[in-house]
Amino acid sequence: MPGLLVEFDMHKIGIYFIAFLALSACTREIELKEQDYEKKLVLNGLICPDSLISVRISRTISILSNENPIIENATVLLYRNERYIETLQHEKNGIYKSETIYPKADSIYTIQVEVDDYPTIRATDTVPKLINIIYGTHASGNSYDEYGDPHQDYEIVIDDLPEKNFYELFFISQNFPNEYSTKYYINFQIEPVVADPVLRSDSELDFFNFTYIFSDTFFNGRRYCMKNKFLYACVQSVSSHPYAPTPYDHYAILRTTSYSYYNYRKYWIRHSNNQQIGNKIDDPLFMSLIGDPVSMYSNVEGGYGIFVAYNQTCYKLEEQ
Repeated sequence: MPGLLVEFDMHKIGIYFIAFLALSACTREIELKEQDYEKKLVLNGLICPDSLISVRISRTISILSNENPIIENATVLLYRNERYIETLQHEKNGIYKSETIYPKADSIYTIQVEVDDYPTIRATDTVPKLINIIYGTHASGNSYDEYGDPHQDYEIVIDDLPEKNFYELFFISQNFPNEYSTKYYINFQIEPVVADPVLRSDSELDFFNFTYIFSDTFFNGRRYCMKNKFLYACVQSVSSHPYAPTPYDHYAILRTTSYSYYNYRKYWIRHSNNQQIGNKIDDPLFMSLIGDPVSMYSNVEGGYGIFVAYNQTCYKLEEQ
């Protein structure tokens, strides 16, 4: 990956330095008192037809508490189309997993969680139908940025179905385990230079992200050719399993998502980009970029968290 070139503006640095001195001179210690909080359960689960259904159960605790929020004695009931089918079993660290059930497309799944001394919680979502990419290409070097690095062009054709559909799209390449590492290194393409009109209208491009959320509002029920041009840049993630069948090749991964998943991801992108964490709070040069946190979307009745579904296709892109 190319290095990052930074140009310094001495006038701006002077302003930031003065602002930093003013802020550091206006600090004082305050006592943080214990506050009441709602005693509720937290359910988090992401289900798809490729994996056995599993969820994580925890509870709310005070911000000042050192207690473990994990719940290991819950009764977690699974329903499909409103009929009871299984009680999920606790594995470890609050993870409850089905022994036999893989989600089915176009089916409705409900999780109900019961724990002594807590209100019962429920969450429901529908697994969407699989929608395929029928053609896709990747090209490097059709154009270049000002530093001479090649742009990355991606083109895919989505075979959309007539009903309202929601999507999450990302482009990856990956390195497989070798003599130096037992892990998979997944490279997510980032930094669109020329984004497709659908992404520009519906994908929170004002924020940093490496997956792109959108609906089929502009192409409902027909095939749509989506074209995007990116910088030569990626974010790397380490995984214990591959995202795609082969190393080094470029893939487009398209998730057909539920409406709840679509909402959750949109809220999460805004929420995570407005948090006062990491370098944003450690580096005074970034303090002017900090915004207010955004409340998270939840579809859990009587508690907190999220329980959502998706269906996924993985397409190996032809090199141009």
